[in-house]
Amino acid sequence: MDDEEFVKRIKEKIERLTAREVEVVVDSEASDSVALDMTASTVKVVLGAKLLQHSGVVRMAIEYVVASINRGRELRSLEFQMLLRRN
Repeated sequence: MDDEEFVKRIKEKIERLTAREVEVVVDSEASDSVALDMTASTVKVVLGAKLLQHSGVVRMAIEYVVASINRGRELRSLEFQMLLRRN
């Protein structure tokens, strides 16, 4: 599967889990980060390009994005660690 198809599936999964419209953008310069912009009606998710090379990291990024969208703010790292431990 190419990166474009992979990003499309990531977008669909996030939208399905949050019931919100999202825009997923791959940033080649911020290669290993995840960022959210929830100020507009469409949530913008920026994924670093290197994340796409590791499916396990992408799964964690999706969990982070979904939890952040559902709470209406970006989670702090400790909050996210606690969420992962519960699941």
